[in-house]
Amino acid sequence: MAEISLTGDQMLTVLEAVAKKGPVSAADVARGCDINRTVAYRLLVTLEQRAYVRRGHDGYMLGSAVNELVRQLDRDISAIARPLMGTLANAVGETVVLHFLNKDEAVVTEQALGNRHLVRVQHVPGSRHPLHLGASGWAMLAFQDQKTIARVVKKTEDPNAAQARIEQIRRDGYAISHDELQMGVHGVAAPLIEPDGRCNAGVAILVPSSRADTLPALTPKLLELAANVTSHL
Repeated sequence: MAEISLTGDQMLTVLEAVAKKGPVSAADVARGCDINRTVAYRLLVTLEQRAYVRRGHDGYMLGSAVNELVRQLDRDISAIARPLMGTLANAVGETVVLHFLNKDEAVVTEQALGNRHLVRVQHVPGSRHPLHLGASGWAMLAFQDQKTIARVVKKTEDPNAAQARIEQIRRDGYAISHDELQMGVHGVAAPLIEPDGRCNAGVAILVPSSRADTLPALTPKLLELAANVTSHL
């Protein structure tokens, strides 16, 4: 196994602590990360100078540099997915949506509207919903770390059923839902898994309940779209 930089590892640990619990003081970070308080302070100052954290009245919180990294990631995946989503939406006549992970929520980033049917599903870009609701949320949730999954599963009405659903999604490689976010809407979603194994986004096809029987035939096309996007990441 290759050696790692202990200082770099500590700095990333501190940054993650700020992200999860901020605003926090240097003393809070030292206790939470089990490092010397002086070391914690120096790491925070370094991160602050690079704008990865900022210091407010209540302590340290994430800074603008982190937001810029997230926006860059969104742009990269969106730029790849957008034309492919448009092609699929035109081919199947249904709405194709791209969601991004934001903490414990799925956020609508892009959508391509199908124009073949008078009645169609349409999202509002920027809208968000919990990961344990909707096909896209479940598709992304199933491929998160165990700590995140455990935290979100606790919020569901039936944690055992939620865990079983996650295991099924992992086996299938996609998630399905109906009437979870909007009554009369059915969806199938696939995760976009990056080369390092992380899943920060997912794509979905959404249909009204009157055409729910078409989803099984649309699922392979969605999985092909997801594979095309991830192959370019």
